Amino acid sequence: MLCPTKIERVNDKLKFTWNDGYESVLSLKFLRDNCPCAVCSAERDESSLIKLPVSGQYEIKEINLVGNYGIQITWGDGHNTGIYDFEYLRNLKEE
Repeated sequence: MLCPTKIERVNDKLKFTWNDGYESVLSLKFLRDNCPCAVCSAERDESSLIKLPVSGQYEIKEINLVGNYGIQITWGDGHNTGIYDFEYLRNLKEE
């Protein structure tokens, strides 16, 4: 099972070192904009709506391990319902 052995903050990004040696780097904005929770997923599907930034939404307060399959990020605006499972994180690609 793929899982990160290290997660570190590098400026406005998170760097993931995986147990197979692969490293991925994702910006906090990209992670938040791709939050996998039901509310954020529904908002992304409603692409015609204009969404204004909320203070703190791209800042991390806390990261917690969820079982042995993912992490939960508490964002600066209090949002914390998204569980980023390791497979999802590993497959996220920022262009």
